[in-house]
Amino acid sequence: MEYHPAGDGGTVHSTRTQHQTEWTKRALIIGIVLAVLECLIAPYNDFVIRNTFLAGGHFPLAPFFVLTVLALVVNSVLRSLHPKLALSSQELIVIWCIMIAVAGIPSSGMMRDALGAFAAYNYFATPENEWRSVFFQYIPEWRVVRDETAIVSFYEGLSVGERIPWGAWLKPLSVWALYVLIAYFVMICLAVILRKQWIEYEKCTFPLVQLPVEISVHQSGIVNAFFKNRKMWLGFAIPAFVHTLNGLHAYFPTLPHIPVRYWLDPFLVGRPLSALRPFQIVVLMSMIGFSYLLTLEVAFSLWFFFLFFKLQCLIGSMLGFFITKGPGVKWTAYSFSAAQEAGACLTLGAWALFKARRHIKQLFLSGFGRSTPQSDAQNEPMPAWLTVFGVIGGLFLMIYLNHLMGMSLGFAVLFVIFSVGVFIALTWQIINGGIPFINPSFSPQSVSLTTLGTAHISPSTLTGLFMQPTGLTSHLREFMMPNVMNGLKAADTVRANRRKLLTAMGVAMVLGLFVSYYSMLKVSYQHGALFVHTGGSGGVRWLGAVLTSPSTGTDWTNTGFTIFGSAFTIVLMWVRKVFVWWPIHPIGYTMLSSWASFKLWFSIMLGYFLKYGIVKYGGIRAYREARPLFLGLILGEMTLAGLWSIAGMMTGVQTGYRILLD
Repeated sequence: MEYHPAGDGGTVHSTRTQHQTEWTKRALIIGIVLAVLECLIAPYNDFVIRNTFLAGGHFPLAPFFVLTVLALVVNSVLRSLHPKLALSSQELIVIWCIMIAVAGIPSSGMMRDALGAFAAYNYFATPENEWRSVFFQYIPEWRVVRDETAIVSFYEGLSVGERIPWGAWLKPLSVWALYVLIAYFVMICLAVILRKQWIEYEKCTFPLVQLPVEISVHQSGIVNAFFKNRKMWLGFAIPAFVHTLNGLHAYFPTLPHIPVRYWLDPFLVGRPLSALRPFQIVVLMSMIGFSYLLTLEVAFSLWFFFLFFKLQCLIGSMLGFFITKGPGVKWTAYSFSAAQEAGACLTLGAWALFKARRHIKQLFLSGFGRSTPQSDAQNEPMPAWLTVFGVIGGLFLMIYLNHLMGMSLGFAVLFVIFSVGVFIALTWQIINGGIPFINPSFSPQSVSLTTLGTAHISPSTLTGLFMQPTGLTSHLREFMMPNVMNGLKAADTVRANRRKLLTAMGVAMVLGLFVSYYSMLKVSYQHGALFVHTGGSGGVRWLGAVLTSPSTGTDWTNTGFTIFGSAFTIVLMWVRKVFVWWPIHPIGYTMLSSWASFKLWFSIMLGYFLKYGIVKYGGIRAYREARPLFLGLILGEMTLAGLWSIAGMMTGVQTGYRILLD
């Protein structure tokens, strides 16, 4: 089997046969055990020690660090003992895929803010904010924790001799776990539905999969040929030097360091320049490496549109507009930019489904038994009937549970449709843009208040909406669908059995969810959620502010921006299709003012100009020769992040040295 870079995106492809290679049970056992350990350890590492997140983002540290150790260290030792003892490339990828399947659950993808949604309503209620009279009556009895002692101990820590009140959490967490698992299954079904379109027809680049595959593929000799490449080690040495020096500085402040984060705010004083704040330059060498793997038009679009957003802020300030930030607008964005993002993402999600319409039609016909199954149906990750009935049944159950939690039936339908559109759009962003940390500026709350206003939404519906844990609504930096899609791509690349892999990933998600509940509750009660920041109250505070404010109708200004965002995205897609030379990809506009764009724009720009220069003056040959160096940048930064995380856990030093974004 031969592996080689192909095309501008540098995607690793394989010479494949029609069959798929079987993999051993030990890969499943190792993957599940490591995934459970990941969920057990991550809350302590991420929120108590406050190290680099082990399970953060869509290129999570723990799975990649483990993969590197297995491929470089463990396999080298096993091969020296007996070649047959070493883990195969399929086994390594399966282990990595199982671990990324649960990566978001114990961290920002679910647990970071999930538990607060069940207790914040009571703990932060005061006579002054009048929450008890405003929305308590709209909260179902089974929806939240009712034991006030359990709530106080959750936020402030256990008293001497007090035990964790597991029983107080049993009912609300059981209901929410059911909803989460249904949502995860819907995401899996959506990934299966879109797999053929994105992997086989559109041939998306999947930048986040390329390095794990390079590491996993075995060549002759004891050590993988990838680790013998001098250019790779040259790239590795750059972040290794910087982060070794900076890590030592974090523990011993008298030592020198190399700054990798710069705030431009001190230079942006007075109008109109103050409208550009906050403005930051962050140098993430792993992101420079990922951006080198992108097509030039995608990389250009990602940083260009962030600067376009800042230009909009500047022009708005010069014209005297008052730039606002309404409830539900996230991070450093404003209402006008979040509205554009929402319109762009929903349009992109609809377009992705439209492009895959023929395959979806065939899949649904097969699922209902109205057509002859295709010859390669047995190679699909799931049977057609399970995929079809899974996505339909899952969506109906999500609607019904949201209705039980307080939403009107009509709004619950709109909410679930909106969520599916966002899941699809963000997954498309990740598999094409190589964004390891992603988070949209908009949320269901911001879009609902913009388009409908509180005058058209009942208090019960608003309560159900704002009390949703953010892991499936507004804090989507680690939701599961992109990880499933990356896993399916990796499985294809090394010819692993898709169905077995998907089953293993599903089992890991179920186990990971319950282990994460246990670990996060234990951490919160032992250290106090106020200290470890695991009991966020943002959604409830917004709810109280919205319900105590005068009723509002449709915000036509920002609704107009939403419509404009949708129309502009359509224009970008049309122009790109008609004019081959058009250099601007619509992906950047869908991330206009997102948290990822704010943090990553400069690193992506550096990667873009480096690749542009290499390709322009050296051609495709120079690009391929330089590729290992940029992969080394990723490997070096992720390896050092893993090593410093281990140092933090061993020393117990809080906020020791955090390399990646929090």
